[in-house]
Amino acid sequence: MKSYVKELEYALKVVKSSERITLKYFRSKFKVDYKSDRSPVTIADKSCEKFLIGELSKKFPEHGFYGEEFGDSSAGSEFRWIIDPIDGTRNFTRGIPYWGTLCGLEHNGEMVAGIMALPALKKTYCASKRHGAFCNGRRIKVSKLTELEKSTVVFGGLSYFVGTKYERAFLDIIKSSYHDRGFGDCFGYTFVADGQAEAMIDPIVSPWDVAAIKPIIEEAGGVFTDFEGNPTIYNRTGLAGNPCMHEAILKKFSI
Repeated sequence: MKSYVKELEYALKVVKSSERITLKYFRSKFKVDYKSDRSPVTIADKSCEKFLIGELSKKFPEHGFYGEEFGDSSAGSEFRWIIDPIDGTRNFTRGIPYWGTLCGLEHNGEMVAGIMALPALKKTYCASKRHGAFCNGRRIKVSKLTELEKSTVVFGGLSYFVGTKYERAFLDIIKSSYHDRGFGDCFGYTFVADGQAEAMIDPIVSPWDVAAIKPIIEEAGGVFTDFEGNPTIYNRTGLAGNPCMHEAILKKFSI
C-alpha cells in the first residue's frame, strides 16, 4: 500500500511557509472584493494560493491542482491537490482569528492526506492515510461519547438550514444535544478531530472547504460524509463526528 507521508511532510513545509503571506495581511488594511456568490476574496487569498501551487509544483510537477481562487488544472493527473488558501475569509477580513489554510491531497478520487493550518491560533492539524492525525505533532482522536443527550454539537451557517429539508431535523438535533455552538468553516471541525465535540454539521460546503478535513477526521477515528451518508466532499454538505454520533445524526436527517 502506498504511503503518503513524504507528500504530507513536504506540503506541511509549504503551508507553514505560506503563513508569512496570510499573516502579513491579517488585521491590516486591504481591499475586499466580492465574487458572484457574494463571498469575499482578497489579495491574501490569491497570493497564498499562487504560492502554494507554485511551491508544490516544484516538487510534484506531475500533480494537478484544484483551488478556490484559480480553479481546476488537474486534467489527466493521478494526484490532485485541493486548496483553500483562506477558509473563513469573512472572519479574516474582520480580524477574527478563526480562519485557516487548507491543503488536501486526492489520489485517484480518494482523499489521502490533509493539512489544516490555523496561523492566527498557531495550530496545525494534519493527517495521511493509515498514519494517524496530529495537531502540532500531538496525536489526536475523536471522543468516545455515544449519547446525543451528553454530546456537544457544532454547526456552521445557521441561515443555510432555514427553509431547507434539513431544518426540522437540525433543530431536533440541537435541542436533543447537551451543548451546541456555532463555529463555522474549518474551525468547527477542529473540535471533533480533537475530541472536544462529538459532531460538526456543515450545511453548505465546496470541495476545497473539506478536502483537507476529511482525512484528518478519518485518521482521528471519526467519520466524514454528506448529510445522506455518502463519503464524498462533492455533494455540498458535510457531517463529521465520532462513529456513534455520526450514525445518530444521519438517522435524524433521514427521518
